[in-house]
Amino acid sequence: MKEGIELKAVLLNCSLEKGNKTTDTEKLLHQSAQTFQGEEIDVERIHLRDFHINFGITPKLDGDDDWPFVFEKILEADIVLFATPIAMGDKTSIATLILERLQGYHHMKNRKGQGIFYNKVGGAIVADDGDGGAHLAAQSIHYRLSMLGFTLPPEASAICSKHYTDATAEEWSCVEKEVRKMSYNLIYFAELLNFNPIPVLELAED
Repeated sequence: MKEGIELKAVLLNCSLEKGNKTTDTEKLLHQSAQTFQGEEIDVERIHLRDFHINFGITPKLDGDDDWPFVFEKILEADIVLFATPIAMGDKTSIATLILERLQGYHHMKNRKGQGIFYNKVGGAIVADDGDGGAHLAAQSIHYRLSMLGFTLPPEASAICSKHYTDATAEEWSCVEKEVRKMSYNLIYFAELLNFNPIPVLELAED
């Protein structure tokens, strides 16, 4: 990473398994975390299954909701990485829940009058044990993040199409290489936006 830059990344594990169980999603997320840390990026890993987060497309906060903690970490981050397994052919309900909660803030602006997720970089890791649907899940995450104002670099997702125990050493090595490439792309774009934020356009009125 370039000198003088301090970047933060929040890694959101959207697995339906609790945090004390090792999963392909967690293995891939760990690979990405190592890449970020190797570039001296401050990494925060959140296993969302271990939190109580209420449903709803709303910025309103309830007393028993852990959402304020998660949302604050997302606001502080320059890089937001979703990691999800495939459940019934799509991303998990937890991944959908987080994206829906973020949608509740689409109308909010930063100090420049831009959306509050401008100048943040988004990406996705999808662990598909061969059930299918990984590419559609990644596209769905990409679309929602883009509509919310996140910037997505080329190849902003990494997909694992085999369970770790079923993959050969060569196949798993290729998956890890994809994760590293995706992670470096996220870093590069976060650096670009840190030095050159998206400008505020003064559009002429009709």
